[in-house]
Amino acid sequence: MPEKYYWSRKEEAKLLELWKKGITNMNVLAKELDRKPSAIEKKLKRMGVVVGKNRRQKTTTTAIKSKGLLTHKQALKVLAGALEALRKSGQDKLELQRLGILVDAVHTYDSVLEKFERWTEIESLTKRSLCALKRMFI
Repeated sequence: MPEKYYWSRKEEAKLLELWKKGITNMNVLAKELDRKPSAIEKKLKRMGVVVGKNRRQKTTTTAIKSKGLLTHKQALKVLAGALEALRKSGQDKLELQRLGILVDAVHTYDSVLEKFERWTEIESLTKRSLCALKRMFI
């Protein structure tokens, strides 16, 4: 296999055409285009085509599977865990971004939860006051 460096537009078009036809095996694509499988994969990534390898990325964040709202205490525990994880060295950039987003989200959630609870309390007081007024005038 000759060492090729640059890709012609024809080669790019053929690669995309083969990919769209469902040919996603790097070895098959490499043979068709007379390239190395790693070159095919790199080119697809540079072209913005999703090349999936079922790699599970290690992450400290997990999908939230909650049936109800988190309490203030639970939200603060999540926040504390994220902040603790941020302090550890050796985190990659993506993980730091995820943890930063988690910190922002929990902070916002706790603030909104606090407002929601206040409004619920105000609504409850208003209902009781209306009931009391109705009893007075009926």
